[in-house]
Amino acid sequence: MRIRKRSLITNFFLILIMGLTYMASFGFALPSQGLVLKGCTGKNNIALQITVDDRSDVEAYMDTLERLGTYGTFFFCEQCDNANGATINEVLSRGHGVGFYVCNTHEGRETDMYIGNGYSVPVMSCGDGSQMRRIGPSIDFEKLRSHKIWRKILQDSIQRDMFIRIKADNEYEDFEKVVQIIRDKGYTILKVEEML
Repeated sequence: MRIRKRSLITNFFLILIMGLTYMASFGFALPSQGLVLKGCTGKNNIALQITVDDRSDVEAYMDTLERLGTYGTFFFCEQCDNANGATINEVLSRGHGVGFYVCNTHEGRETDMYIGNGYSVPVMSCGDGSQMRRIGPSIDFEKLRSHKIWRKILQDSIQRDMFIRIKADNEYEDFEKVVQIIRDKGYTILKVEEML
């Protein structure tokens, strides 16, 4: 009897650990205090996490999205909020979403958070209407582009409710191709807040 009870408890904890590992690995939406790696609409939707810095031409990115009939969410450096006030207001007035990322202001790049299995994601946050939520990309376009496999991965491997991070480095041609691939696959592009 004692062995059976101990075995049941061990199996319960083993299943719990496996379930949590599966959720973290495959990007299910985690509780509000945790990191969200995937949306929760249950439909073929994608959100673009467009990270900008002081060199980004945010207006050109908005023009591209609007010409293609869609919207994105622009993420600004949290520590540089005051410097970006006018740009943030313009983004919001044109119907796009706004979020923030933590950056190393000396180097001007995102601070990453390690999530396990050798994978790190930028520390980003976005409001869902009631609170700020931590959001990580399901697909990091910058990592795909550095391996020169981005077209194949995007054409073969997008699943629904994904967040795709794209750095606004003024490479408009690549950006437009990414948006076109997503739309050609039948996905709707939403703002990040609409996916939470």
